[in-house]
Amino acid sequence: MQKISRFKLNITAGKAFALGLGLLLTQSLWTQSFLTDALSAPAWAAVKDETTKETESADELKNGLKYSHSAGYQKEFSAAVKKGRDFIEKYLKENKNIDPSSLAVVSDIDETILDNRAYMEEKAKAAVKAVDWSGWEDWMAKAEAKPLPQSIALLKFARSKGIAVFLITGRQEHMRRATIANLIKAGIVYDGLYMRKDHDRTAASQIKPEYRKQIEDMGYKILVNIGDQESDLSGGYSLSAEKLPNKMYTIK
Repeated sequence: MQKISRFKLNITAGKAFALGLGLLLTQSLWTQSFLTDALSAPAWAAVKDETTKETESADELKNGLKYSHSAGYQKEFSAAVKKGRDFIEKYLKENKNIDPSSLAVVSDIDETILDNRAYMEEKAKAAVKAVDWSGWEDWMAKAEAKPLPQSIALLKFARSKGIAVFLITGRQEHMRRATIANLIKAGIVYDGLYMRKDHDRTAASQIKPEYRKQIEDMGYKILVNIGDQESDLSGGYSLSAEKLPNKMYTIK
């Protein structure tokens, strides 16, 4: 099983967990800025992200971007988020004696709670036949991805009920500092951030279930897992899996 560094924020009193090689305890989101400097991986420029998106066709990216601005996309997105919220409400109603702090929601980051279409629009303009994904790390380092309000509202709703929120991303560990900066800028509050180890080429469909298992091994029951890729959702370790639309690229 892979080991990964993690932040544990806003921990419920009396319930702390040993994570990997150390125990990181904080009580509020503002401590992230401190932890970022103290515990972040090496500077982003030191290691290049080797994670590649599967899309090579310029037409696929352009068509996917066009769809992402359509009413159909908004309808799909809203429906997936609503299903996640409805599942949480139904579960809490049917299990009134359960401690909400033992429950969790898991979310992907890119195209789930952060919107990278500004980067992809530039790639689409330059692409003729194949898409050149170079510059992805430079884009992430800017921490300028816009928030996706509907899915963020789902995470806020979960936390308002005392449910923990964990983020699992395919971004590599050395991008932790920039990723946290973008999450803070977008107003996203969470309890743990799981990232891919540097240079790890393992498929997302294999890594992400392992991380969810680690969360459940800490004593949480994952109610909802939400993401824009099938690889975000496959492999179990969640009671409900909600797929957001993304026709721009695929990650296996």
